[in-house]
Amino acid sequence: MNSKVILTVLGLTALVATPALAAKKAAHRAPASVASDTMMRPVVNDDRVVGTDPDPSIRSELARDAATYSSTN
Repeated sequence: MNSKVILTVLGLTALVATPALAAKKAAHRAPASVASDTMMRPVVNDDRVVGTDPDPSIRSELARDAATYSSTN
């Protein structure tokens, strides 16, 4: 075969294959609407909402420091 034909075929193959290789992978995580109900509930202290946050570590800090946020201090 002629070298020009081989190079043309290789170039066209690369052009066709590039978008398929560059395609993003599908994310397999649950949408936010399916998140745990516990994570969506506000942190409450003495019938007062202290705050909300989906991050469990922030929620635990809010619960721990709830007395700090009290207006009776």
